[in-house]
Amino acid sequence: MPGKVGRFSLADSPRRFALIIFMLSMVNISKADTTTVINKIEEIAQQVSRQYCPDKRTTVWTVEIKFQDNVCYINGDTDQRQAIQSFNEKLLEALPAEKVQNRMKLLPDDTMDGNDFGIIINSVESLRSGPSVFKDMVTQTLRGLAVEILKNEEGCYLVKTDDGYLGWIEDDRMLIGGDSLKTAWQKTPKVVYDETEGTIYSKASLKSQPVADIVLGNRLKLLGKRGSWTEVELVDGRRGFVPSSQLIAESEYTMRIPDADKVIATAMSLLGRPYLWGGASVKACDCSGFTQTIYRRHGVLLARDANMQVKQGTAVDTTNLPEKFKTGDLLFFGADAHRITHVAIYLGNSEYIHCSAFVRINSLSPTAHNYDAFLRERLHAVRRIISD
Repeated sequence: MPGKVGRFSLADSPRRFALIIFMLSMVNISKADTTTVINKIEEIAQQVSRQYCPDKRTTVWTVEIKFQDNVCYINGDTDQRQAIQSFNEKLLEALPAEKVQNRMKLLPDDTMDGNDFGIIINSVESLRSGPSVFKDMVTQTLRGLAVEILKNEEGCYLVKTDDGYLGWIEDDRMLIGGDSLKTAWQKTPKVVYDETEGTIYSKASLKSQPVADIVLGNRLKLLGKRGSWTEVELVDGRRGFVPSSQLIAESEYTMRIPDADKVIATAMSLLGRPYLWGGASVKACDCSGFTQTIYRRHGVLLARDANMQVKQGTAVDTTNLPEKFKTGDLLFFGADAHRITHVAIYLGNSEYIHCSAFVRINSLSPTAHNYDAFLRERLHAVRRIISD
């Protein structure tokens, strides 16, 4: 008799072999189909991202694809409602017969249960690239400024600042609430600190104990005045006093019309301040954080990074530079016009002020003692922020 192998005889082996080959081919087809579906979803996701979420510094778009029991599950999130709508439409059009479950979340609607409003507590607060204090700092924001809270993870919140920039912040660095907090804060009479930096005192005296530090642009709740002092309340409820001469009503602060001489005066007051990657305050700043801080004080909110700011204002002719430059213009530098990496403020007489290692003044003139040949060769754009 023929020998046995398991439950099959050797006579049955050709049929068994054919069955195995058929089953393997079906597995390969299934894998091929799965790959095709994944590739198509990724292609659609990239199309939607390019249209609605092209800049990851200001928009959220994450997509994760997973197959389980012959069903394709799509997880992820975005803060752009139109992106989700477009994604759904394109999926239905491209994969009508596929079992696809789109579980993308809209931020913050699907994540924060209405608690999507935050107010910064500290004088300067750092935002990071991920939900951890060990992640790189990407930008900063200031006390009393509001942020939109998009989601929480590992004791941190992903927020969007008033200039539209995204970053992660620890949960104890802001006051958190919903529409009621937002309405109350908007209606609260506030003052803004209008000097470089100082101290909030426990009493109306320079000899009293400090409550907190304070820097240019900080918002505080106005409680009242006592002689030459103003009583204020911080976001977290602490109270103290600030010399009235150092404060300005928020309504007046935000309605300022930029004046070139005043812009330059503010910039010059920060000479020598240190460079800090991601810094955006008078304490320390990077190049675009410096220009943003200066113009913020004078009624203009610039975008966060140099290659964003180069799209603001109006273009200035650089032919025969600096012939057509005006005081207060922004000068942009980079490898080429499409790769801007540095920004400065024009002072006049071929000089500009910028933050590079520290806030300093350099010149476009080759005969000047402070001429910077490297930057002169990389000057590719000038934008006028203060209109004629």
